[in-house]
Amino acid sequence: MPVIRRTPDKPDWLKWSGFGIGVIESADQLEPHFHDAHEYWFVFEGRARVKSEGQEFEIGPGDILVTKMGDEHDILEILEAPLKSFWVEDEVMGRMRPGHLHHPQND
Repeated sequence: MPVIRRTPDKPDWLKWSGFGIGVIESADQLEPHFHDAHEYWFVFEGRARVKSEGQEFEIGPGDILVTKMGDEHDILEILEAPLKSFWVEDEVMGRMRPGHLHHPQND
């Protein structure tokens, strides 16, 4: 299977739990979240200030933001819009919950 267009169409041997193109115009489009998988953002356009694994970074074309499973991450500010990236989430691990996860407000 040389071409995959949607996550459900992936071959069984491919362990990614999600992938896609992200186009972010405003930091308000995303909220602090984490995954039960490692995540990778391959940035190909725009610039942003982000937070991942408790540290702030400025990212732009050619950068890959890598975030470990369970570490909260977020876009703090768009510096050059739009921020365009291709993102990949590894195989789900731990509690094996897919998608964006959020810590309870009182933690």
